[in-house]
Amino acid sequence: MQRLILAGVLCALCAPSAMALGPSFGFGVHADFTSSKFPGPSVSGLNQQVASAYGAGLGGGVHLDANLMLVSVRLSGDYIHYAIDENKFRDSFRPLFGSAADQMSISGGGLGIFALSANGKMPILPLPLITPYATGGIGLAWLSRDAVTTSIAGFPGNTIPSSTQGGKTTVDVGLGVDLKLGIALFLEVKYAWIFTDVSNSTYVPVTVGVTF
Repeated sequence: MQRLILAGVLCALCAPSAMALGPSFGFGVHADFTSSKFPGPSVSGLNQQVASAYGAGLGGGVHLDANLMLVSVRLSGDYIHYAIDENKFRDSFRPLFGSAADQMSISGGGLGIFALSANGKMPILPLPLITPYATGGIGLAWLSRDAVTTSIAGFPGNTIPSSTQGGKTTVDVGLGVDLKLGIALFLEVKYAWIFTDVSNSTYVPVTVGVTF
């Protein structure tokens, strides 16, 4: 009887540890702030590829975490929107128009990116309240750019049609930190590549999120 009681006590003590070591799942939301280098639209008739025409982007998404003992996997869905940078756009046309490029007005050209990704997370230094980690992963991105309309000194210029690119491969690497302050928060910075048409694009998302 004493052995049965002892075995029962040991099982009761070990059960929480076993549960802690087993897989667990969490769902959360996050916000993204990014800087980028996306090639701008191509201007037909002028043989002109606008240089990187986008700067900071804002967005957010949802994520699902699967904690598998030593590593974790995060599945994310994100939408990020960029407004066209008018100064970068004008600078691309200075070789053609010279100082007249300063009179150029631009409307439209917003860029939206919807991305799905799977990232691994490897803890670097697990601590009670804070856990730095390394992350890296792959995914797919769908890009959609609005039409761009230009004018110079009030006179109509060009209309560059909208464009889309779908199912482009993405790769990213980065660092992050998990914070446990009553709720599970995280902050991470990644460097990401999108293998877009013509030339590859890069962006650096800074992500803040909460996991429930």
